[in-house]
Amino acid sequence: MYKLNNIYKSYDNDKTFVLNNLSFEFQKGELIAIIGKSGSGKTTLLKILATLNKPTKGFYIFDEKNLEKLSNDELAEFRNKHIGIVFQEYNLIGNLTAEENIILPTIFNKKQSNNYKVNEIAEALGIKSLLNKKANLLSGGEQQRVAIARAMINDPELVLADEPTGNLDNDNANQLFAMLKKLNNLGVTVITVTHNLEFAKMFDKIYELKNGQLGLYK
Repeated sequence: MYKLNNIYKSYDNDKTFVLNNLSFEFQKGELIAIIGKSGSGKTTLLKILATLNKPTKGFYIFDEKNLEKLSNDELAEFRNKHIGIVFQEYNLIGNLTAEENIILPTIFNKKQSNNYKVNEIAEALGIKSLLNKKANLLSGGEQQRVAIARAMINDPELVLADEPTGNLDNDNANQLFAMLKKLNNLGVTVITVTHNLEFAKMFDKIYELKNGQLGLYK
């Protein structure tokens, strides 16, 4: 179980709140889309779920652990072990190969990289032939698959995707959903924030972020 409890987030010393007394609970293994207008706070919410940003007030329970009690270093270690993140801009290192980008999280947590596992993930995502290619030579769709592989390498419990269809046409968006669904079928909780309602409708649950709060989309 994961729970955001009475979350507030302000960037101007509590004059205005992007997130306003937001509470949200979800279970392991769910496949969730969060929609909202531009500027509604979707990326802020995602960053809090990813532990990249701390709430101004409130707390985040992750599998019975109160993350508010962790230091920044402890949060970074926790995030690396338990959360996979697919950033909107992918955040690959251009002069590294696809494989080197994929195994980066294993280096940060001093975990021995597993060539079999890299190959297994790459095979599932259709990028095995690209492993030795530099990231800056990959297409946008290929870079996204590498970013998803990197998010998977440490066997995360939770995968978060930030506006993943922003640069994709309908066919590639459908392929992306198929990859996220495959992850979810393996027991991984998947949450994506998106402005694309048609993409969101593929997910099991849709929530809407509005006026700083989150509710089921109707």
